[in-house]
Amino acid sequence: MSLVATIKDHLYRLVSWLKIYFDRNSPLGPMRRVHFLSTVGDTFTTVALAGSLFFSISPNAARSKITLYLLLTVAPFGIVAPFLGPILDRNRGSRRFLISMSLIVRCVLMFFMARDIKSLLLFPEAFTVLVASKTYLVAKAALIPDLAKQIDFKPEVQKSRRWKSGQNQSGNPNLVAVNSGISLLAAVSGFFGGAIAAGILKTPHLGSPWVLRVGLVIFAFGVTQVRHLHIKPSRPRREGDNPQKPSDPTTDPNRNLRLPDDQNSQSDEPSDGTARPRSPQSVLLAAAAMSVLRGSVGFFTFFIAFNLRRTHAPAYYFALILAASAVGSATATALTPKIRRLMQEEILLITGLVFEAVLGVVGAAINNRQIEVLLALIIGFVASSGKLAFDSLVQYNVDPLLQGRAFARFETRFQLSWVAGGLIPTIVVLPIGAGDLTLAFTAIVAATSFASGRNAVKNITR
Repeated sequence: MSLVATIKDHLYRLVSWLKIYFDRNSPLGPMRRVHFLSTVGDTFTTVALAGSLFFSISPNAARSKITLYLLLTVAPFGIVAPFLGPILDRNRGSRRFLISMSLIVRCVLMFFMARDIKSLLLFPEAFTVLVASKTYLVAKAALIPDLAKQIDFKPEVQKSRRWKSGQNQSGNPNLVAVNSGISLLAAVSGFFGGAIAAGILKTPHLGSPWVLRVGLVIFAFGVTQVRHLHIKPSRPRREGDNPQKPSDPTTDPNRNLRLPDDQNSQSDEPSDGTARPRSPQSVLLAAAAMSVLRGSVGFFTFFIAFNLRRTHAPAYYFALILAASAVGSATATALTPKIRRLMQEEILLITGLVFEAVLGVVGAAINNRQIEVLLALIIGFVASSGKLAFDSLVQYNVDPLLQGRAFARFETRFQLSWVAGGLIPTIVVLPIGAGDLTLAFTAIVAATSFASGRNAVKNITR
């Protein structure tokens, strides 16, 4: 077979696979389309704005602007959490509406941002885009469980290792698989969008305004795909249903989280068929561990960036760090479903913290730039894997009527952790060794606390 024929054959297979992957008639196909376009559009926005925040000014001037940027990124969650959470919980249709509105708002604001790229108006416009982006992420996370229920998984995907009697149940491995697929798509979309946006940014006579204008078109196309989302209507209230409003698991630690009706046959339930009560404390403990992982990402991102700039490192080191982090994140999305068949989400979180602590100690001992590339890969892996595990725990354990509110509040906590982690190296100058030890110490304390807290919860629920 000639080279041209081989290329045509591979292209035909690729196109056929993409048609199946993004098929509008499949439960996840429309969501994949929307998520791909939303992620690419957000990447275009980030590329258009990044230059003025860091690389075009001195490191000292960059610190003040980065501090403002960090505070700006956490503010949207202050809006999303108290107001949009209850809207998401009201009915499933509101989730599609909010996804659509988030894309429309970003589409409109891309036009104004392209016009005001050198104006102070850019900051409130960028803030509103961040609010819309966070709204989309929360609505998407709340919608995933409904879509996952419409998928027929292979029997082997639904099997997971049985744990000894008395151990708390953990999340649904099917949800881990779905979350992993969506996260992997986001990683590929970000790489794809970033490459195109960077090309436009560096093209003479185009630059940031045209990056934003192309992003406008991407968001507009995303709006047209929202109507294809497969969202089942909310079940009407039946006679005998408990009309009492369920309590919020993020604020009521004494409530047993309701077990979804279609998951009452998990392998670790009692033999009499009754559902073992879920412990909200285990979800809150997992949230604390995930906050440390997210804070580590923020800390390492700005810690290594300022260190590389201060030591006049070659530009390719920035690229290596970013590439290693992206590879770690993509690898986590591919491997986490398989790891989930071997261990529970809580164990996965503890293992990730331990790995991060070990690499932090190794990095401090070796104390060079090369080991920081490996550390970036590990942090990207454990943070992405931990987030997939935590999403599965929330989606499986939290009452569907409260998932929008829960995701909004938990994401607020995680974003606060990311900002807190990023502020430390932005305000305090840390050498590489000290920064790595800080990461290691924080991770091992978090792992120990999570493990001891988990054992205490198990003893209480026995």
